[in-house]
Amino acid sequence: MTVVEPCSAVVAAQARTILRMATRTIHLPESSYALLSAEAQRRGLDPDALADELVRADLATHDEQDLETTLKGLADFRAKLPEIDGIVLARDARAQLERRGDS
Repeated sequence: MTVVEPCSAVVAAQARTILRMATRTIHLPESSYALLSAEAQRRGLDPDALADELVRADLATHDEQDLETTLKGLADFRAKLPEIDGIVLARDARAQLERRGDS
């Protein structure tokens, strides 16, 4: 798999930024490439474009936290959410559907 790495250069006379690309090769197991290709096709993208998107999405959001810190942050977030009673939600939804049917 070939990955294109962007390098920016500024053209001073025209005050524009030109994006140059440098090529890098990433070796993937056949099964990983098959998954990447299938997902890229599903999204209507080139596999290289999807790989770039996935790498950027995954690596750009991670700072130097470890898994335990991340899980603790999620637990703290969940603790702040309101309690939800699934049975009450289902009953309310069913009652709304029945009222719509009566209209």
